Amino acid sequence: MSKKIKILFIVPSLRGGGAERVVSILLQYLDTTKFDLTLVLLQKEGKFLNDIPDYIKIIDLKSKRVRNSISKIIKTIKSENADIVFSTLGHLNLLISILRPFLNKNTIFIGRESNTVSVINKQDKFPKLMDFLYRRFYNNFDYIVAQAQYMKDDLVHNYDIISDKIIVINNPIDFEKVKKLSYEVEDPLFDKSKINLISVGRLAYQKGFDTLIEIMEKLDERFFLTILGQGPDYTKLESLIEEKKLSQKIKLQGFVNNPYPYMRQADFFVLSSRFEGFPNVVLESNACQTPVIAFNCPGGTSEIIEENKNGWLVDCQDKGAFVKKLYSIDYNKSIETKHLEKFKVDVIIKQYENFFIKVMKKK
Repeated sequence: MSKKIKILFIVPSLRGGGAERVVSILLQYLDTTKFDLTLVLLQKEGKFLNDIPDYIKIIDLKSKRVRNSISKIIKTIKSENADIVFSTLGHLNLLISILRPFLNKNTIFIGRESNTVSVINKQDKFPKLMDFLYRRFYNNFDYIVAQAQYMKDDLVHNYDIISDKIIVINNPIDFEKVKKLSYEVEDPLFDKSKINLISVGRLAYQKGFDTLIEIMEKLDERFFLTILGQGPDYTKLESLIEEKKLSQKIKLQGFVNNPYPYMRQADFFVLSSRFEGFPNVVLESNACQTPVIAFNCPGGTSEIIEENKNGWLVDCQDKGAFVKKLYSIDYNKSIETKHLEKFKVDVIIKQYENFFIKVMKKK
């Protein structure tokens, strides 16, 4: 290839989250002999900034909200004149799909979808409007990357997105890095006389931590749950724990910069999400040799977990079944990881590189 493919990555910020982590991994590992990479941030902030290599050009739009950044996004896309514009996260993707007819005709626009749209839209203040906008404008993207087959099917069946525009590429996980970080803390983090459960995520409705608290109420004193994360529901969850008198069985640890030692030392990771896109935490826990028990709710969770190999699935939001599963498992069971190799960084990066090269040849 004589000329590098210039790619403009656009994300709101690099605050903690699955989409931001994926972008940071792409910028670290994409072959710079083939690709000229630029990162556009609405706000230059977030923990993943430290992972961005020094050779990556970063453009800071200094905008707090997507809707306040329209003119800056248009100006930047036009001035950078990239071969490919790659965006991710819902409202930003939607904005770019609306603007697409007014932007560079020779540029390929790719939207990476970060969640199950039909479910996440129900949580929006204006769900019917969001559904209309997706149906009306999302086909303006030249291509869409879905993290899981479930997400692709959701876009095709519920929003009439052209199937051939959507490619499924799972999220990459740097298993070796996660494993190394999991040993940064050697001291015991848990009372080993307990069956220690760990859960990590944003403290918000989607993640179902309120359901997890109700599950803990049904479990005996052998079980202890630690929740890592921060978010809008912290006070609400704290109150629920106090109301149910579960402070001796549940700890809200707050945000932890390195959650992997907790994952490694726990007996199980528990995923209580009401819906997901493609939950990286499942793969990260497996990288720490910790099995996962998860609700089989909308999203790509069932495309990661293989029963009795790396975890177990329970019917969506069935608290009784979750409790029953916890009581029935062999707690000394080791997990199988061979089938997880398809999620390794080098495998997924190669899929992205081949995809970018392929769409350029079609141009």
